[in-house]
Amino acid sequence: MVAHPTYLPRAFDALLTWATDFILYLEDKDVSTRLELDTTRIQTLRTMIDAYRLACETANLHNAGSVDFLDRRQKADSLSEAIRQYVNTFLRYNEKITDNDRMSLGLTIPDTTPTHEDDPEEFPEIDPDTSVLRRVSCRFLNREHHASKPPHVHGTELRSGFIPRGETPSLSHLTVSSFTTRSSITLDYSDEERGLLVGLCARYENNTGGKGPFGPIITIFIP
Repeated sequence: MVAHPTYLPRAFDALLTWATDFILYLEDKDVSTRLELDTTRIQTLRTMIDAYRLACETANLHNAGSVDFLDRRQKADSLSEAIRQYVNTFLRYNEKITDNDRMSLGLTIPDTTPTHEDDPEEFPEIDPDTSVLRRVSCRFLNREHHASKPPHVHGTELRSGFIPRGETPSLSHLTVSSFTTRSSITLDYSDEERGLLVGLCARYENNTGGKGPFGPIITIFIP
C-alpha cells in the first residue's frame, strides 16, 4: 500500500473532516476560477467524498459488521489516493496557488530554506506500458546510473496531454503535470478517450525545486 502523505489523516472520521474542508474550498467558484481548476474533476472528488461519508455513517452504526468496516476502509484508501493524485496533478505545481490556499486546503506549506542543490543536468527516459485498457504506465529510467533517477535527484515530473490530429507534438500540448519520487507514474483515461494520441515527456527535480531539462516527447495511443 502506498504511504499516505503527512497532510492526509489516517483516522476515518478525521479523514472525512479533512476531505470535506478540502472540497468545500475547491468548490468555491472564486477559488476554482482563480486557480483555473477543472470543475468536472472537483465534482468527481465530491462524489467520492459523499460515498465515503455514507460508508463512515454505516460503519458507525451499532449493528455494523465486518462488511461495513471493509467498505469504509476501501473507500478511505480510494479517496486518499484520488486526493493525492489531484494535489500532485493540479495543485502542487500550480503557480497561482498561495500559502493561504494551502493552509485552507489542509496542505503542507513547502520549506523555503532547503539545502541548496544544483539543478539536474540529465533527463529521464520514459518506458511506457499500454498492456492495460485505458491506462498508460510510465516507468522512468536513467541508464547511466542503472536506476530510475540519479542519486542527487528528488523526483520526476511527467508532462502529458492530448495531441490534436495532424499537429506536431510540443510542450504546449502537454498541460497536465504529475510528480513522483518513485520510479513510475500511471495515467488512467476514460472509454471515450481510447484511441486518442497522448504526448509524454519528463524531467528531474532536486530537493530545492530546481528542474532539469525535459527529455524528448514520446507519443502513445490510449489502449
